[in-house]
Amino acid sequence: MGVASIAVWLVGTAAGETGEGFVYAWLVPDDGRRGWMVFDPAEGVFRECDEAGTVLEDGMEVCFALPEDESARRHARWEGRQEWRVTVTAAYGVWKRFQQDGKPPERAHRTFY
Repeated sequence: MGVASIAVWLVGTAAGETGEGFVYAWLVPDDGRRGWMVFDPAEGVFRECDEAGTVLEDGMEVCFALPEDESARRHARWEGRQEWRVTVTAAYGVWKRFQQDGKPPERAHRTFY
């Protein structure tokens, strides 16, 4: 398995059901895969969305603020999807910067295998 880098950047904000969220675009430069996710800092949740920040009906959701067993249970339904690993990697990059800086970052970069 090779090593891939992933670039994540803030593209705007979107109003969701729970309030404002920060919309991030991610890109795997090695193969051109891309997607979008909206981050709700109050909930610590990333939700798969479209370019406008509209959450997808059956979209993936990543939550780092849950206890590990609850996180594994909730995330299990998406583990088979092709983009799951990339989405988690992108979300983790943003989450780590958010924890360090106390605010959603403009950019984040991650490497995954």
